Amino acid sequence: MKRSLIGLAVVGLLFASVASAEVRKGDVLLDFAAGWTMQNMSDDAGGDDINVFFGVVRPGIALTDNIRVAGVAALLFENSDAADATVWALGVSGEYVFMPANQLNPYIGGMFAWASVDIDTPGSDTVDGWLLAPRIGLLYTLNTTNNLFAEYQYQFWGGDVDEVLDSGHMVLLGIEHKFKVGQ
Repeated sequence: MKRSLIGLAVVGLLFASVASAEVRKGDVLLDFAAGWTMQNMSDDAGGDDINVFFGVVRPGIALTDNIRVAGVAALLFENSDAADATVWALGVSGEYVFMPANQLNPYIGGMFAWASVDIDTPGSDTVDGWLLAPRIGLLYTLNTTNNLFAEYQYQFWGGDVDEVLDSGHMVLLGIEHKFKVGQ
């Protein structure tokens, strides 16, 4: 019985000592992530799938305790036997964090970006359009300034880009670093 109480006390102290990296209004955020994406090419472009691993840096700011926005700049190169492709996109993303003061924080969000796709095959041109990506994720507090996160995106392509890419899936794993402004 005495051992159980000591064990319970130690577990209680461990959970009590976990520092929260909760993000508050005005905090500046910087995400570093690695990920995988699979993009489905349209039937006109060959109908194949493109699988790519990549890295991401995403700067952002907390507008409120629950709402965050970030800039998005992406550049992707794919070299395969079928073709070489370059994709770039510029846009914004946002998310709503459900429980910002907890150690485990689910969130939902979305991304909108203008994109350009250049596939190096005979007769293909550079096409421009937009990318819309609903997102879901989970933040896990490491310490007072860092959170780990895992995120999934389903991606829709529009404009002339949908002549080349139909849709895609993306998985990100990363760390979010928080900077307190004005302190």
